[in-house]
Amino acid sequence: MITCIGHTALDYIFNVEKFPEPNTSVQIPSAKLYFGGAAANTAVGIKKLGVDSELFSCVGYDFRNSKYEKYLENLGVKLNLYYSEEEETPKAWIFTDKENNQITFFLWGAAKHYREIEAPTFNSKIVHLATGDPKFNLQCAKKNYKKSLISFDPGQDLPLYSREDLKDILNYANFLFMNRHEFERAKKLLNYELEDFLNHLDLLVVTFGSKGSKIFTKNEIIEIPVIKPRKVTDPTGAGDAYRAGFLSSYIKGYDLKTCGLVGSAVASFVVEEKGCQSNLPSWEEVLERLRLEGFKVEL
Repeated sequence: MITCIGHTALDYIFNVEKFPEPNTSVQIPSAKLYFGGAAANTAVGIKKLGVDSELFSCVGYDFRNSKYEKYLENLGVKLNLYYSEEEETPKAWIFTDKENNQITFFLWGAAKHYREIEAPTFNSKIVHLATGDPKFNLQCAKKNYKKSLISFDPGQDLPLYSREDLKDILNYANFLFMNRHEFERAKKLLNYELEDFLNHLDLLVVTFGSKGSKIFTKNEIIEIPVIKPRKVTDPTGAGDAYRAGFLSSYIKGYDLKTCGLVGSAVASFVVEEKGCQSNLPSWEEVLERLRLEGFKVEL
């Protein structure tokens, strides 16, 4: 079992030619609602890859008996949810330009309740801390690190972490996932170099967009190529898909390079369609895509 902690959200995803200057506007072609939230995206990706997953999240009064809740239940994701009676489910408005730069506006809504909840103890091999409340994530790491591997992905919520909280959570984390922009921000915030991160972690995974990803351990650097998608429609959710692929492979017992390749392959499916969960693959589909790219992974 892998437990994913953090945001469940409703996403509005937009592709624009360029971001508007202040006090100007740009046209958008359409507005469609998608299921999202980093923790939910990762939990769904893991479950579709054949590994049991649990989602711990704060949702609003509009979530109970919604299409999103029923969808998660039908997939078999174990739901461990806090329902707010006065706040709505978090929502994200995500804008991507033609160079795949993104700007996101995020309504926390029910996520404000994390501060009121006592961090649970989970019966999981891996506890994955996704975007969400920094203090709650820190408490979950402290509560679970002795019995579970702690995977940490602050994502776009990285600016919410104080220097002290970010430094503290690394004392309990085994895995850290970041994209290249987040890694540079974290280095600056902590005044850390690569070796400082590895003094705390078992491994650090940094993604570099179209240039692939790197897995850093104390003993080696493993370079992971991009697995090419059939087409690129929208990059939103690729990072969560990579995490889902990596963690699912790890819990299945694969080596780190294979974990990275599977993560890259899962991400390649997601970018083919708009919506973080719209095109998540099965384990068999991932293996077939890797085979076509010249990588053989045994079942």
